[in-house]
Amino acid sequence: MRNNIYNFSFTKFYSNKINKPKNINELKILLKKKFVIVGNRRSYNDCFIGHKQKISLTHFNKIINFEKKKKLIEVESGISLKKLNDFLLKNGFMLECMPGCKYVTIGGMIANNISGKLNIKNNFSNYIQSLKIIDKNLNLLNCSNRQNKKFFKLTINGKGATGPIISAKIKITKIKSDKINETILSFRSFNLFYDHLKKINKFKYGVCWVDFTKKNFDGLFFLGNHDIHKKNFQNKIKDISLPIALTKIVGLFINNKFFISLFNRLFKFKNLIFSKKISNFNDFFFPQNKIKNWNYFFYNGFVQFQIYLKIKDLKKVIRDLKLLIEDNQLVSNFVIIKFHKKTLKEKNFKISLSLDFPIKKNFSRIQKALSNFVIKNNTEVELSKDIILDKLNKKTLDINPVFKKQNLKYFHKNYESSMFKRIERI
Repeated sequence: MRNNIYNFSFTKFYSNKINKPKNINELKILLKKKFVIVGNRRSYNDCFIGHKQKISLTHFNKIINFEKKKKLIEVESGISLKKLNDFLLKNGFMLECMPGCKYVTIGGMIANNISGKLNIKNNFSNYIQSLKIIDKNLNLLNCSNRQNKKFFKLTINGKGATGPIISAKIKITKIKSDKINETILSFRSFNLFYDHLKKINKFKYGVCWVDFTKKNFDGLFFLGNHDIHKKNFQNKIKDISLPIALTKIVGLFINNKFFISLFNRLFKFKNLIFSKKISNFNDFFFPQNKIKNWNYFFYNGFVQFQIYLKIKDLKKVIRDLKLLIEDNQLVSNFVIIKFHKKTLKEKNFKISLSLDFPIKKNFSRIQKALSNFVIKNNTEVELSKDIILDKLNKKTLDINPVFKKQNLKYFHKNYESSMFKRIERI
């Protein structure tokens, strides 16, 4: 089974070799045939899966230019977030918006327009100043809000369809410390959740964990600000990979509601003991990466389902999702809420809600249940996590304009992805 190359959620795979061009000339030769771009294979969906040649830009991993005064950095798209963070932290800088995984590539972050832990402007698109891509005519195209604006807009969150991203110029932030003053707040009801929600404007970063094994609305806020006191930057945390045999043993329990309920109670208890603490950079932003191969706990695969909604609709959506889980005998072992405010004063702001569903010979049931939920509720879905949809509703299409038929002319002519074959173009 594992001789094939899988996506991170073990739901889709391919068996072809991966081509790794060392320069633009070698890349252009490969682009004359059908291709799909492979990042660091951390995607939950099938955007980098295809039946033709696979191209990895791992050799395109250099830092091109670092402008401290302008707070800008230009990097090649194949550089990993970990490598970039190591460089930036040594110089007292960081990216403001980062996903929960540091082993992704910058190109992948752009192609999926990732979200992070920011309470406002929580998408990577807010921090990208310009891009260089290779278009369908094999020209190196400079793209920004002023130059080739349409290509710029469609490449961000375009899943690679407009052509390979060669490099990006990104806005960065000066920081005094790599330490985060973290506050953890507990809630056991919607009323207490909304009371805590009033406090998030005091923090730059925030994310909410919810225990879906409880009948009540139960969970934790993880909130943080940078420590303002100058400290030595020590980004030397070593992540580990567990033996596959051990992950398989843990995986035997991962689909068990009793085990997940017990784990969640211990998780909450442990975090409430240390509800006020100074966290290091990696522990706060990338807690799951402590175990690099945690996805192997889900050896049979898992579905991550992420939707967007207004904060006023949260109670109804939570109720409907819990009914869906109960009616279809599913288990969701990990539920996260992120905030997407445009300004601090915005009241009925957008949030994202992410759920993981372990697969145990029930993928078709999960797929049908979630697809029906999207259709019934006209739900806005995050396609960077999606593996189940075959049609897009208007809300989802509006944030993914690359799927509109009118934008087909901007596609790289040889680009071919399983995701774009799966989802009907509108």
